[in-house]
Amino acid sequence: MRYVGEDIGILSRIGSAVSYLTGGLFGFIAIIVMHFAKKYPTRFFKFNAYQSIIISFIVFVIAMGWSIIFNLLSHIPFIQLIVSWVDFLLNKPIFFYRSFSEIVVGAITIYCTIFSLLGKYPIIFKISGLLKR
Repeated sequence: MRYVGEDIGILSRIGSAVSYLTGGLFGFIAIIVMHFAKKYPTRFFKFNAYQSIIISFIVFVIAMGWSIIFNLLSHIPFIQLIVSWVDFLLNKPIFFYRSFSEIVVGAITIYCTIFSLLGKYPIIFKISGLLKR
């Protein structure tokens, strides 16, 4: 999806792709530098930079949440078996020595990187809808 009359340059595409590959760090730094330099990023770059930052934050919060919940529940005697079994299944290497969660995060990163290099808006459920406003 493109906005009418929007020109997406190669620098916006590359910057957006690098932002996804660095987990939002490049996008965060680039937006701060552009703000102080009084240059305005394109709508495409802002969308992708903010989306990469939000995706990285969500992955961090989910990982910390799972860690805290597993640590709390592992002290309960009978639930400890279920928690250790679920933790094993989530962290068990499946494909090329990667766990299920690593495969999901990698697939999202590859999808967003390819779409941003093509000059298209990568749509992630619920996140992209918030950023389009």
